Parts: sequence; C-alpha cells; structure tokens
Amino acid sequence: MLARAFMWSLPAIVLAATLVIWLSSGGTVTTDNAYVKGDRAQIATQLSGLIVDVPVHENERVSRGQLLFRLDDQSYRHALTRIEAETETVRAEIRGLRAQWRTKREEIKAALSQQTFAQADFDRQADLAEKKVASTAKLEEARMGLDVARQRISAAQEDLQRIEAALAGDPKIRADDHPRVRQMMAMREEALLQLRRTTIESPIDGIVSKRPVPGSYATAGVPVMVVVADTDLWIEANFKETELTRVRAGQKVLIHVDTYPDSECWGTVASISQSTGAEFAVLPPQNATGNWVKVVQRIPVRLSVACREGDPPLRVGMSTTVAVETGHTRSLASLWAGWAKSLGLSSAAASPKP
Repeated sequence: MLARAFMWSLPAIVLAATLVIWLSSGGTVTTDNAYVKGDRAQIATQLSGLIVDVPVHENERVSRGQLLFRLDDQSYRHALTRIEAETETVRAEIRGLRAQWRTKREEIKAALSQQTFAQADFDRQADLAEKKVASTAKLEEARMGLDVARQRISAAQEDLQRIEAALAGDPKIRADDHPRVRQMMAMREEALLQLRRTTIESPIDGIVSKRPVPGSYATAGVPVMVVVADTDLWIEANFKETELTRVRAGQKVLIHVDTYPDSECWGTVASISQSTGAEFAVLPPQNATGNWVKVVQRIPVRLSVACREGDPPLRVGMSTTVAVETGHTRSLASLWAGWAKSLGLSSAAASPKP
C-alpha cells in the first residue's frame, strides 16, 4: 500500500518540485560563455633596427615606464652629434655677422667723413677755378674724389643691409633667437626624439609575453612583444538576447572560474553592449536569400570583478560561469498567463479573425 501510494503520488511530487524550481529560478540568468578579459598592449617600434638589449624575461611582471628592450642607437647618436656641431657653427656665424655689422657701421662713419672732406675740397677747387686761380685738372681731381666717397658710402650701406638681412632684420638679435639657430635646434629635438625611440618602455603594468631575442630585427609598426595587464580585469559574458530581458547595469553577479572550482567571487554588471557580437563579424550572418534561418544572437555584457584578497589570480582568457541576480520573481499568475496564451485562451487570441 505504501509503494502504491508512493507511485500514485510520484507525479505530483515531481510536478511540485518542478514548480518550486521554476518559481525560484526566475531571478538568476546564467551562462558559461564568459571569459576573463584585460588590457593587452601590442609593443611595436616606431623605428626599424637591430634589438641589442632585452632586460626583461618571459612572464615577468613589469611596471609602466619600465625598459622592455633597446634598439641599436649608434647612427642616431652620430646624427645628434653632427647636428649639435652644426648648431655651434651657425651660432659662431651669427656672432661673426654681428661683428661685421658693427665694423660696417664704423666704415660708413669714416666714409661720411671722407665725403664731407671731399665735398669741401670740391667746393674750394670750384671756387678757385671760377676765379681762374686753380687749374681745371685740380677741379676734376676733386670731383673724382667726391664721387669715390659717395660710391664708397653707397657700397657700405648695401653691405650693411645685406648683413642686417642675414641677421633677420635685427642686428642685436640673440644667437639662439635667430631662425637658422632655431631650425638647428628643431633638428636637434627631432634627433633626440629619434634617439629616445630606440628605448622601448612598457605603456602599462602587466606581464611580458612573446619576449624578443637580442639580435633580432624589429620592423617599424610590427609588434614584437605583448604586455598583458594583470590588474583591472573584467569578464565578458555573452548572453543570449532572450536572456537579457531583466538584466541591468549594477546588478550583482556570482562568478565561478573553471580553473578554481572550489572558489567563487562576486562582481557587478558594468555595461551591456549596444550591438550583438555578429555585428562585428566580417561577414554578418543576416542575408536576404530564401534560405534564411533565424538564430538567437548573443550580446556581450561587461562584468566587473571584485575578488577578495588572497583569492587565486585571474588570467586573461580564463573560462568562467556567471550568474546575474536580476531580482525577478516568478508567480503562478504569470505561469497561468503563459499557458493561456499558448492555448489561445487570451483575449487577443480569442478575438474573432476578420
């Protein structure tokens, strides 16, 4: 009798258990399509050259600004030395032009004095020639002396203008303010920049991967090393679009990492992607042909992780299982509404068709 009673009551027990599980499971959305993500820096050089020094090791932790490797910089050092020497040469030329300008001004003053003397001599000889006291030859000689003095002043003034033009229009300009010197200083800064680019530093805190071997050749723009962040990690969970009805930012998430089955940590929903993962594919699956089949899409959800101190470390790419607590509760009324809709007993389904 007990066995018969158990057998008759077994369907009711299963139905009741199923109902309890269904009512209690509506507040959690779970997926195992979730992976640990983190910042990853592809280290490439801006110059092509031979790698001569790699002071870090594979899987070594580095800090931001720490030296990763160094390129051969001899040619860049030589270029910097040559530019610095040319800069000093230009400075010396500027100082020489300033001295020439001062000298030329003194020559003009002397030429003006000579012109004054030649003018007075010409006037005197002209007066004597008019009185028939001096010969015409003396007058012509005085006129030639006056013309020579005037031409000397004109030539000196032309030279003075040329020197002022070479001094950028300012005879008292500082050597470092001259355009030629500023151009050389800009070339020096460019050479220093190129020299600094031969030392490659880590842009983030993280772990070194794919360490290059000293002696290998680095091509500009081609990654030669990777630094993977070990802090500020997050989880990217790909939920079905039908599972995100009640998922919102800020909800708590229970996280299980496959590598550590005996530990768990908590997180929160940080954000939900604006597009499905298929939208980033090179060939989206949607098409307008006759063999179209509807497929449930997955939408990436970013989850922040708040592991406790002493928890096992997370690594980028680890597989996880996450459960988002939406806070939604199911009821018998919603169950009955679903059944009524599926059986065509709802008001919308029961309305007569035209």
